[in-house]
Amino acid sequence: MKLLIAEDDVFFQELLKQILTPDHELVLAHDGNEAWAALQLPNAPRLAILDWVMPALSGPQVCRKVRSCAALSSTYLIILTAKNNEADIVSGLRAGADDYLTKPPIPAELRARVRVGERILALHDAVEAQSSLANQASGRERLLRESLADCAARQGIPSEEHLRGIDSSPRQHRELGYCRLNACGEIDRSVDLQLTASGENRHPHR
Repeated sequence: MKLLIAEDDVFFQELLKQILTPDHELVLAHDGNEAWAALQLPNAPRLAILDWVMPALSGPQVCRKVRSCAALSSTYLIILTAKNNEADIVSGLRAGADDYLTKPPIPAELRARVRVGERILALHDAVEAQSSLANQASGRERLLRESLADCAARQGIPSEEHLRGIDSSPRQHRELGYCRLNACGEIDRSVDLQLTASGENRHPHR
């Protein structure tokens, strides 16, 4: 996975590169402005390690910008800093960071926290894929219903709402049941007339 490292200190930048290079494609930024610009590029890294204190934008400021941008809402952000008191940790998380590491980072801990970020991003992608499939299925069902309704209207077939509104008298049922369309699409009354004549022959005194 592509990973952004925003660190202005050359020593810590090299340390992070040594720890993470074997498993990740690294993008390097030397200050907050470079980090923010890199995160807005097409195919930008979706996981970033941001130093708290950097020239231009600080790590928390970059976090706030990312969280205010809907297109970057899924970006996973880890703050890296020498600040380790409770107030600083809370401040960094409130700025929009997903995780927090103190300097110097322990290699095993750093790798583990990056893996957590990768799992969360994978879960996010899976949910997005399922949502997309559900939306596509819903759209296909809607189009099918509209197509069937249009076909029924063209063929003169009564809609379900129309049928519910029809009175249940025998005459209406007979008229509805025995009227049909001829080859030209006009109502064919011949069957209905034949049935009427047949009924009169059976009951000549009516």
